[in-house]
Amino acid sequence: MLIEGIFAAVPTPFSLNEQIYFRKLEANVARYSRSLLSGLLLLGSTGEAVALDEAESREVLRVAAEATAPEKVLIAGVGRESVKNTVDLAEAAAQFHYDAVLVRTPTYYASQMSTAVVLHYFRSVADRSPLPVMLYNIPRFAPHNIPMEVIAELAAHPNIIGIKDSSGELARIGATVEATRNAP
Repeated sequence: MLIEGIFAAVPTPFSLNEQIYFRKLEANVARYSRSLLSGLLLLGSTGEAVALDEAESREVLRVAAEATAPEKVLIAGVGRESVKNTVDLAEAAAQFHYDAVLVRTPTYYASQMSTAVVLHYFRSVADRSPLPVMLYNIPRFAPHNIPMEVIAELAAHPNIIGIKDSSGELARIGATVEATRNAP
């Protein structure tokens, strides 16, 4: 799968009583669907993913998928603190006909996230995910950058199709391009 073009990171709207405002989510997604965007990303950082429980996350994915135009590419943010929970949400996204999943590194045990642990986590998710996986490097919220050697190695995994790098470091983007130049 080739992911190209511009994707909107869709916010999850809430009502004043702190409940997800699903009608507003439907309206927003329908409006994005009428635009020239290539697709939508649900449950990313602006989608309040870490503030939602599992049932709410699944419902956001379902409602958004039903409101999105069929020609738009859908990406679901499914990163959780365990491989099992991440894969479970990836399976839900597959049921709702998403095209790919976005996976961040776990954060709770950040001080123990060695290069080997990060590599194992992403490889385990990619091995089990029913959808293609995009790595999500967001050191602002996950307390470190995904190591470049991990990105280079994972680029060869047949179920990993790219990376969303929100580090803001142009030199790092260049290094990622160079490190993955020969990936299949």
